[in-house]
Amino acid sequence: MKFKKIAAAFAAAAIVMTCGCEVRSSTAAAWPTGSVTSSREELTVTFDSFNKEYKYWLLMKQIPDDTATETADECKTQRESIINYLINEKIVLDQTKQMGLDSFTDEEQQSIEDDYNSFIEQSIESFKSYVNAGESGTSEVNGDAAILEEAEKIYDEKLAECGMTRDDILMWFRNAKLADKLKAKLAEDSPIEYSDAEDEYNDIVDGIKQVYENDPSDYENNLYYKYYWLPENSRMIKHILLKFDTEDSTEISACRENNDEAGAEKAKEQALEKLKPRAEEIINMLDNGGDFDEIAQAYSEDPGLASNPDGYLVIPNGTTYYAEFQQAAYELQNIGDYKLVSTDLGWHIEMYASDAVITEENQKSLIESILKTLQDNSSTASYNSAMQKWREEYAYDIDYIKLNITESADTAESSTASEVSSS
Repeated sequence: MKFKKIAAAFAAAAIVMTCGCEVRSSTAAAWPTGSVTSSREELTVTFDSFNKEYKYWLLMKQIPDDTATETADECKTQRESIINYLINEKIVLDQTKQMGLDSFTDEEQQSIEDDYNSFIEQSIESFKSYVNAGESGTSEVNGDAAILEEAEKIYDEKLAECGMTRDDILMWFRNAKLADKLKAKLAEDSPIEYSDAEDEYNDIVDGIKQVYENDPSDYENNLYYKYYWLPENSRMIKHILLKFDTEDSTEISACRENNDEAGAEKAKEQALEKLKPRAEEIINMLDNGGDFDEIAQAYSEDPGLASNPDGYLVIPNGTTYYAEFQQAAYELQNIGDYKLVSTDLGWHIEMYASDAVITEENQKSLIESILKTLQDNSSTASYNSAMQKWREEYAYDIDYIKLNITESADTAESSTASEVSSS
């Protein structure tokens, strides 16, 4: 019997060795079991590192009890996310070391420090609410400098409660920069050129043109279309609005709703007569060389005046504005021309302010923005593909029971920047 027990023990040890598993510390939350040559100790995710991240997240979310019914599911999901991105982070650190990407230029180091300092400043700013907060915080702290100092103190105390210092946060940004460098390196295998962005831009423009040809109102209802393409003879129209009073406006609207067009037109004509002397006065000022913008500032009752200093975009066959307003915009022959026109809002003095065009500078800016998006997407896709392969090679085991999470497929796309993104 003794011989059999010894033989069984050796057999068990042999199984452990051949399957790639090994005796692990009870402090390990996740550990590699694949055929990796790097230090398994360095690749191991400890409960201590997990708890730091998790406690900080609970602090930022202001969740005092992660077992409470209303937050239990959210907390469980976050625990799953944390262990996955900590595993990914370990892989990133290992791969950047193997590829010789684990050092920083002066420019990269400065970028890390700038991002870190900005994050710390914003965090401390948010902790000012704890100062002079009675029982939930401090009290009797006066002056901006003193409040800032107290907020810094509270922030560091809260970090300590999570088992952290500011150095841990600096490490987040360092590791995030390493992940960016790894993504950039991986993306070299499938580079995105400026011409790719131009092609994408042209495809977008072609699609927008088709939308306009099918229905101009659909073009108008999508605000970003105008940044990519404008129909020929689009115009910027400024106007000075003299609005009907509430009583007249209500009567006109009521008649329109009841299909009483005759009543609506009669009420409109009467309301216009009341405002006509002021409209004629403004026209007279313009005829005598008055500055349109200055007069608009003084007399216009358009609530959108301040937010539309260059005027309103009017396109051929547009349906956004009243038909009378739309028609008048194209009856103006030359830039600077103006005329008096009425709608159910009141009198408008419309002016042809300028032609609406997309400049080469704006076009270039859009293409460069598309280029960056395409490059980022390509970089992320390359990274996710590589991470999926690495996750299989490193073959991490996870202590699902102690982490109180559900065993599930590994997430190659999980963030490596840990709390920088989750907070």
